[in-house]
Amino acid sequence: MIFSRFFKDTISGLFVGNNTENKDAFKDIKIDYTLSRALYSSVPADGSSYGNYALGNYAPKTYIDTLSSFISTPEISATSDTFTKDIQEFIQKKRTTLLKLYRQTMIDGKHFVLVRIEKNLLDLPEIRMKQIPRELVKKDLCEKNPDGTYSKFVYEVVEKWKVGDTEKTATIRFTIEANKETIAIEGDKPPNYKDKKIEEETKFNFVPVFCIHNNKLVFMKDGIPEIAPIVPFIKRYDATLKKLGKHIDNILDPKFKAKLKNVTQFLKHSFGLSADDLTKLEKGELKLDITQFKAALLGVDEDISFVMQENNTEAGIKLLQLLHWIIIELTMPEYLYGTAMSTTNASVQEQSPVWVKKVEDRRGEWEEFYYWLIEVFYIAKVAIEGRDIYAADGGYDGVSIKWAELNSKDDVRLMQALSSLVTSLTSLLEAGLVSPQTAFNALKTFIPINSDFETEKEASAEWTKFKLELEAIQDRIRSGDEDIGDAINELFSRDKKVA
Repeated sequence: MIFSRFFKDTISGLFVGNNTENKDAFKDIKIDYTLSRALYSSVPADGSSYGNYALGNYAPKTYIDTLSSFISTPEISATSDTFTKDIQEFIQKKRTTLLKLYRQTMIDGKHFVLVRIEKNLLDLPEIRMKQIPRELVKKDLCEKNPDGTYSKFVYEVVEKWKVGDTEKTATIRFTIEANKETIAIEGDKPPNYKDKKIEEETKFNFVPVFCIHNNKLVFMKDGIPEIAPIVPFIKRYDATLKKLGKHIDNILDPKFKAKLKNVTQFLKHSFGLSADDLTKLEKGELKLDITQFKAALLGVDEDISFVMQENNTEAGIKLLQLLHWIIIELTMPEYLYGTAMSTTNASVQEQSPVWVKKVEDRRGEWEEFYYWLIEVFYIAKVAIEGRDIYAADGGYDGVSIKWAELNSKDDVRLMQALSSLVTSLTSLLEAGLVSPQTAFNALKTFIPINSDFETEKEASAEWTKFKLELEAIQDRIRSGDEDIGDAINELFSRDKKVA
């Protein structure tokens, strides 16, 4: 295996159209979020350029889903106990939506959230959050204030439906400004809209839209998708998996090599080809179908032999494992994947602090969004109630965000847990409630065993055999059929090895 080939190949990543030859090198950098979504979902994206990612690797989805779950949601507190209770209930109620917001931002690099006051099923006003994918935003029509907030936000959606056998299509444009929202429809009018143009008043004297960036850098307009560092390895993983499949097909379907004195005569006699067929064959206009070809009449100086491709599947599988390990090392600790690997960084004590720091950094990036969300929630509640219901017990002042503490796992706790497990298994073995094989399997699932599994299996079987023989000798001693000294000498003379 030539490891340096990983880095010699030209590999396209999530960054496209970048110019590094002038002072505006970072001006035109764009994020290929479509590719990022394809890698996350491990399915081919729209467009032929993404066809190579059909197989992918499950690690990106596991990584992003796990990271978003670890970030979780914060606890909000304020001077007003009533406000603290209301905002905390809102955050907990929207927890699933917030986790989805984390994930999509990590995948796309940039994501939008819109807060609206809508009527629920009971016809009561309710504060809701709406995610807006980046491709729906009409950036050329949006306008911003000097502080970076939006003074005008525009996005479009396309709706399709059927009336009988006729398909209807509408492009719906939403324009959000201070105190109002305008809906303009081009094409057919959807059945759930009264008019093709609707203008409604909102309860906000600003545009309640927040643009969230993942790994935001000052010289880039967009954020960086969370899986950007592992793109080259995922691409190589995918390519290796496909090549391995072709390689196995070649092994299972061997080709033959023939040394012929007269190729033309061989083709004529074996396949019944005419002179016109031979001409077409030479020009590439005709391809032979040899699926039904079983044998050929060969001359004296002709021979035929099968060409067997060397079986390199083991090397291919090892390469896939190596790539997968690299992807894990670049994303999160392997114990969070639920995989047991003997790597140089396998210690839980080494991996946990790094992971905790990564989660804490991500939480810090999200605090700006949460402070904005808290303000919007307060304004929306005052608008719905028609008065400041929190003024009586301290108001909105003193708002703070607190995250749940993350504790690093350490080897001491792990060893204590392992010691308790071993003690329990020993008691069960002595009581005859479980077999040594069961105990071994239970231990194997708890902590990785670095030795080869077959070796461990043989050792377990050897222990079982030794234990049965030991019990038989004990029975003979108890019954008086054998002297204890003779029994011990017999036992050790066999030179048994206990697993």
